[in-house]
Amino acid sequence: MTRIRAFVYFLDRVSEWSGKIFSWFIISIIVLSLYEVFTRRLLGSPTIWTHEIIGYCFAGAVMLTIGYTLKHKSHANVDVIYVFLSPKMQASFDLITYIVFLAIFTIFLLIESTKFAATSWAMLERTPSAFNFYVFPAKTFLPVGILLLALQMISDIVKKIVFLIKGEVL
Repeated sequence: MTRIRAFVYFLDRVSEWSGKIFSWFIISIIVLSLYEVFTRRLLGSPTIWTHEIIGYCFAGAVMLTIGYTLKHKSHANVDVIYVFLSPKMQASFDLITYIVFLAIFTIFLLIESTKFAATSWAMLERTPSAFNFYVFPAKTFLPVGILLLALQMISDIVKKIVFLIKGEVL
Protein backbone atom coordinates (compact mmCIF):
# COMPACT_ATOMS: atom_id res chain seq x y z
CA MET A 1 0.00 0.00 0.00
CA THR A 2 2.94 2.31 0.64
CA ARG A 3 4.12 1.93 -2.96
CA ILE A 4 0.67 2.64 -4.32
CA ARG A 5 0.42 5.73 -2.13
CA ALA A 6 3.87 6.90 -3.30
CA PHE A 7 2.94 6.27 -6.94
CA VAL A 8 -0.30 8.25 -6.65
CA TYR A 9 1.48 11.00 -4.73
CA PHE A 10 4.11 11.25 -7.50
CA LEU A 11 1.48 11.49 -10.24
CA ASP A 12 -0.47 14.10 -8.28
CA ARG A 13 2.71 16.14 -7.77
CA VAL A 14 3.43 16.05 -11.51
CA SER A 15 -0.06 17.42 -12.17
CA GLU A 16 0.23 20.00 -9.43
CA TRP A 17 3.60 21.29 -10.57
CA SER A 18 2.71 21.29 -14.26
CA GLY A 19 -0.36 23.35 -13.45
CA LYS A 20 1.58 25.82 -11.35
CA ILE A 21 4.40 26.16 -13.88
CA PHE A 22 2.38 26.32 -17.09
CA SER A 23 -0.29 28.63 -15.69
CA TRP A 24 2.37 31.32 -16.01
CA PHE A 25 1.57 31.30 -19.72
CA ILE A 26 -1.50 33.35 -18.72
CA ILE A 27 0.78 36.05 -17.33
CA SER A 28 2.72 35.99 -20.60
CA ILE A 29 -0.53 36.43 -22.53
CA ILE A 30 -1.46 39.44 -20.41
CA VAL A 31 1.98 41.04 -20.66
CA LEU A 32 2.23 40.49 -24.42
CA SER A 33 -1.30 41.80 -24.96
CA LEU A 34 -0.49 44.94 -22.97
CA TYR A 35 2.74 45.35 -24.91
CA GLU A 36 0.89 45.05 -28.22
CA VAL A 37 -1.75 47.56 -27.16
CA PHE A 38 0.97 49.96 -26.00
CA THR A 39 3.03 49.69 -29.19
CA ARG A 40 0.00 49.78 -31.49
CA ARG A 41 -2.10 52.50 -29.85
CA LEU A 42 0.42 54.75 -28.15
CA LEU A 43 3.50 54.38 -30.33
CA GLY A 44 1.67 53.70 -33.58
CA SER A 45 4.06 50.84 -34.30
CA PRO A 46 2.37 47.41 -34.11
CA THR A 47 4.46 44.26 -34.03
CA ILE A 48 4.14 41.25 -36.32
CA TRP A 49 5.08 38.66 -33.72
CA THR A 50 2.93 39.24 -30.63
CA HIS A 51 -0.30 37.79 -32.01
CA GLU A 52 1.35 34.44 -32.84
CA ILE A 53 3.27 34.23 -29.59
CA ILE A 54 0.07 35.00 -27.65
CA GLY A 55 -1.63 32.14 -29.52
CA TYR A 56 1.21 29.77 -28.62
CA CYS A 57 1.07 30.85 -24.98
CA PHE A 58 -2.69 30.30 -24.97
CA ALA A 59 -2.24 26.80 -26.43
CA GLY A 60 0.32 26.06 -23.71
CA ALA A 61 -1.90 27.45 -20.97
CA VAL A 62 -4.81 25.27 -22.07
CA MET A 63 -3.06 22.04 -23.03
CA LEU A 64 -0.31 21.85 -20.42
CA THR A 65 -2.64 22.46 -17.48
CA ILE A 66 -5.26 19.89 -18.47
CA GLY A 67 -3.96 17.27 -15.98
CA TYR A 68 -3.94 19.89 -13.22
CA THR A 69 -7.54 20.74 -14.10
CA LEU A 70 -8.54 17.08 -13.82
CA LYS A 71 -6.75 16.75 -10.48
CA HIS A 72 -8.79 19.62 -9.08
CA LYS A 73 -12.04 18.38 -10.71
CA SER A 74 -12.39 21.67 -12.57
CA HIS A 75 -13.48 20.35 -15.95
CA ALA A 76 -17.07 21.13 -16.91
CA ASN A 77 -19.43 18.34 -15.94
CA VAL A 78 -23.09 17.62 -15.44
CA ASP A 79 -23.67 16.23 -11.98
CA VAL A 80 -27.45 16.31 -11.61
CA ILE A 81 -27.65 12.65 -10.57
CA TYR A 82 -24.03 12.23 -9.42
CA VAL A 83 -24.40 14.43 -6.33
CA PHE A 84 -27.17 12.20 -4.98
CA LEU A 85 -25.06 9.02 -5.18
CA SER A 86 -23.19 7.54 -2.23
CA PRO A 87 -19.39 7.98 -2.19
CA LYS A 88 -18.90 4.33 -3.27
CA MET A 89 -21.38 4.73 -6.13
CA GLN A 90 -19.65 7.97 -7.16
CA ALA A 91 -16.31 6.16 -7.19
CA SER A 92 -17.81 3.32 -9.26
CA PHE A 93 -19.37 5.78 -11.67
CA ASP A 94 -16.07 7.70 -11.96
CA LEU A 95 -14.14 4.50 -12.57
CA ILE A 96 -16.49 3.36 -15.33
CA THR A 97 -16.55 6.75 -17.06
CA TYR A 98 -12.78 7.14 -16.77
CA ILE A 99 -12.12 3.76 -18.34
CA VAL A 100 -14.90 3.73 -20.95
CA PHE A 101 -14.75 7.34 -22.09
CA LEU A 102 -11.67 9.20 -20.92
CA ALA A 103 -9.13 6.40 -21.29
CA ILE A 104 -10.21 5.51 -24.82
CA PHE A 105 -10.28 9.18 -25.81
CA THR A 106 -6.90 9.84 -24.20
CA ILE A 107 -5.17 6.86 -25.81
CA PHE A 108 -6.53 7.74 -29.26
CA LEU A 109 -5.68 11.43 -28.88
CA LEU A 110 -2.20 10.69 -27.54
CA ILE A 111 -1.39 8.50 -30.54
CA GLU A 112 -2.82 10.93 -33.10
CA SER A 113 -1.39 14.08 -31.50
CA THR A 114 2.05 12.48 -31.32
CA LYS A 115 1.88 11.78 -35.06
CA PHE A 116 0.66 15.35 -35.62
CA ALA A 117 3.53 16.89 -33.65
CA ALA A 118 6.13 14.49 -35.11
CA THR A 119 5.12 15.45 -38.64
CA SER A 120 5.49 19.11 -37.75
CA TRP A 121 8.93 18.46 -36.23
CA ALA A 122 10.04 16.46 -39.28
CA MET A 123 9.11 19.35 -41.57
CA LEU A 124 10.43 22.02 -39.18
CA GLU A 125 7.06 23.59 -39.87
CA ARG A 126 6.72 27.36 -39.82
CA THR A 127 3.75 29.70 -39.98
CA PRO A 128 2.86 31.23 -43.34
CA SER A 129 2.72 34.70 -41.78
CA ALA A 130 5.21 37.53 -42.07
CA PHE A 131 6.69 36.49 -38.72
CA ASN A 132 7.31 32.97 -40.09
CA PHE A 133 7.85 31.46 -36.65
CA TYR A 134 8.24 27.75 -35.89
CA VAL A 135 5.00 25.87 -35.27
CA PHE A 136 6.31 22.51 -34.03
CA PRO A 137 6.99 23.58 -30.43
CA ALA A 138 3.37 24.69 -30.06
CA LYS A 139 2.07 21.52 -31.71
CA THR A 140 4.08 19.54 -29.16
CA PHE A 141 1.90 21.04 -26.41
CA LEU A 142 -0.92 18.73 -27.54
CA PRO A 143 0.69 15.31 -26.92
CA VAL A 144 2.48 16.57 -23.80
CA GLY A 145 -0.79 17.93 -22.41
CA ILE A 146 -2.61 14.68 -23.21
CA LEU A 147 0.19 12.74 -21.50
CA LEU A 148 -0.22 14.92 -18.39
CA LEU A 149 -3.97 14.23 -18.54
CA ALA A 150 -3.29 10.49 -18.84
CA LEU A 151 -0.98 10.53 -15.81
CA GLN A 152 -3.59 12.26 -13.68
CA MET A 153 -6.27 9.93 -14.98
CA ILE A 154 -4.14 6.93 -13.91
CA SER A 155 -3.76 8.50 -10.47
CA ASP A 156 -7.51 9.00 -10.18
CA ILE A 157 -8.26 5.46 -11.36
CA VAL A 158 -5.89 4.00 -8.76
CA LYS A 159 -7.47 6.19 -6.06
CA LYS A 160 -10.97 5.02 -7.03
CA ILE A 161 -9.93 1.34 -7.04
CA VAL A 162 -8.28 1.65 -3.61
CA PHE A 163 -11.37 3.42 -2.27
CA LEU A 164 -13.70 0.75 -3.65
CA ILE A 165 -11.57 -2.15 -2.34
CA LYS A 166 -10.33 -0.82 0.99
CA GLY A 167 -12.59 2.17 1.64
CA GLU A 168 -9.47 4.28 2.04
CA VAL A 169 -9.11 7.71 0.45
CA LEU A 170 -5.63 8.35 -0.98
